[in-house]
Amino acid sequence: MQTAGMKWRWYWGIWGLMGLYMATWDMVMYPASPALRLLLLNLLQNGVWGLLGLYLIRLADRHPIESFAWSRWRTWILHLLASVLVAALGLFLAYLISLLVDAGWEKALDLKAFRKGMPRFYRAYFHTNLLFMWAVVAAFHALRIYRKYKAREVEAAQLEARFAEAQNLALRMQLQPHFLFNTLHSISALVHADPDGADDMISRLGDFLRMTLEAPPDQMVPLRKELAFIRAYLAIEQVRFQDRLRLDMEVPAELLDLRVPSFILQPLVENALKHGLADRSRNGTLRLGASRDSEYLTLEVRDDGEGYQPGREGTGLGNVRARLGLIYKGRHQLDLIGAPGRGTLVVLRLPLAEPDAEAS
Repeated sequence: MQTAGMKWRWYWGIWGLMGLYMATWDMVMYPASPALRLLLLNLLQNGVWGLLGLYLIRLADRHPIESFAWSRWRTWILHLLASVLVAALGLFLAYLISLLVDAGWEKALDLKAFRKGMPRFYRAYFHTNLLFMWAVVAAFHALRIYRKYKAREVEAAQLEARFAEAQNLALRMQLQPHFLFNTLHSISALVHADPDGADDMISRLGDFLRMTLEAPPDQMVPLRKELAFIRAYLAIEQVRFQDRLRLDMEVPAELLDLRVPSFILQPLVENALKHGLADRSRNGTLRLGASRDSEYLTLEVRDDGEGYQPGREGTGLGNVRARLGLIYKGRHQLDLIGAPGRGTLVVLRLPLAEPDAEAS
């Protein structure tokens, strides 16, 4: 944003450049006149027009032109009259300066020559001067409209970011009750068949909920924290699966500090257990892997269960897709690969560049 000093430097700099331009024009038109006189004359005249332009700017600030509607005709008339008066006054002062420069500051002004030459001076330069004044008013309103446009653009972007953040938070908060409901359902299934296992599961669930409540409410967390959630969750599920579940986690240590959306892996792991391994009579393996290239972090959740079948996406996976869309705005990738009896592989490709601050 420009400071007030910078704006005034620009304003007077433009009038100074116009004075230099007109001085060179006069030097070409009147080569016999001293160059220093023409330069002084044009700089003084443009200085006067710059001062009068300040009045037009102040008037435009107090009575801005907001639209071209007929209801605003009084504002248009006000600016038109003001520009005509200022142009006339500016010409009077410019003509006075030209006579003083020609005669020399120490000599008395020849009033007869003043009255005689003024009509011709007005006929020659009035329209040009009026055009200058209109240019000042137009430039002021153009700058004002541009600033309002940019302010509205920033406000719209902030509102959109807040809306996306609220949606993201709502989706994340929806995942936690969804997970809790499924876990309680598993506990219910164990209460009669394995009371000790159910008791152990309730204890681990308490630990997991305490970890969740103590975690900061950030949308983005380091991968190591997300994996800690997954281990706590799998500790609960391990009670239900007993020896039928084997966990294989391959995550290089250098990737643990990369940031990922919080609670993004749990629904994928839950789906792998629920739809891939829960109904198997024999042992199953759940593999978690991570890798990176120059621009993306790739996370993989693989099971060797029944295999993905299109159309089976539920609340958890739908929320994962929606959250990734809000956070990364299409720069991510979520693929489900599988075939009946050959297991399922879920691949997440997340950009390494941090998403917008509003989403984190």
